[in-house]
Amino acid sequence: MSDEDKNNWRDALAEVAKEVYVDVGKPILKPTGELTGLIPRTIRNALSPLIKWNLKKEYNLAETEKLLAIKLQNVDPSQIRTPEAYIAVPAIQYISYCMDSEGLRDMYAELLAKSMNEATYKDVHPSFVEIIKQLCPDEAKILNIINTDMETIDVILESANRGSIYAYRDFSDIGYKAKCEYPGDISKYINNMGRLGIISKGTFSSLFDKTAYDPLKNHPLVSDLKEKYEGRPLRQFGGDSAIVQIEERIWNITSFGKGFINICINPIIQTNDSE
Repeated sequence: MSDEDKNNWRDALAEVAKEVYVDVGKPILKPTGELTGLIPRTIRNALSPLIKWNLKKEYNLAETEKLLAIKLQNVDPSQIRTPEAYIAVPAIQYISYCMDSEGLRDMYAELLAKSMNEATYKDVHPSFVEIIKQLCPDEAKILNIINTDMETIDVILESANRGSIYAYRDFSDIGYKAKCEYPGDISKYINNMGRLGIISKGTFSSLFDKTAYDPLKNHPLVSDLKEKYEGRPLRQFGGDSAIVQIEERIWNITSFGKGFINICINPIIQTNDSE
């Protein structure tokens, strides 16, 4: 609700309060005719943001049709089907909420297109709609460039006598590569995608090429943490100096995650049967 709408709502309520205020020697209510015009105006002011949203929703649905036309352009028209309502209805509803986020919008549109394609509709799982709903725009950007396992590092502060604490867990530079709005929040993004079952923390193997971790260890964010903590006394360690350690980690794309990416991100490459 805009500030103007809020002010209109407050003013209308104030006017209603004046009309129904019970004072000594005053009637409990003024003639109802004086209120009949005010109440509808109050209701209209309160509902105006929703009315505007509904009008915008209709526009967004028309834009969705345009997106689907592009995504299904290589599909034989005879192979385009009516999607299952339990997938299409929530997807269409949610896509109208996120037209301002290109990444999330395109994921919903791709899912809808796959659910309308005879060749792919069986691979569309109902949970995919809810998964997109729980992603932020930055996570959509990351999923658009993930094509293999993802290296991460933990930055750990150790004390000779007081154990260890994490300065940063699951750092990756993929947020910068994906041009995320908040690349420093990558740990939160990774753990959310792990919670959704798209990726899972794997077991590090000596067969992995450890040079793949060099860009992470030398990243400015990690260098800043080293400069901030290395050799400095920490209250958590009772004043003991901290030693900065780096541990390599790996996150794998799950089978479920690969299916999700294939349906919600990868474009349809099917061509007309007649070609």
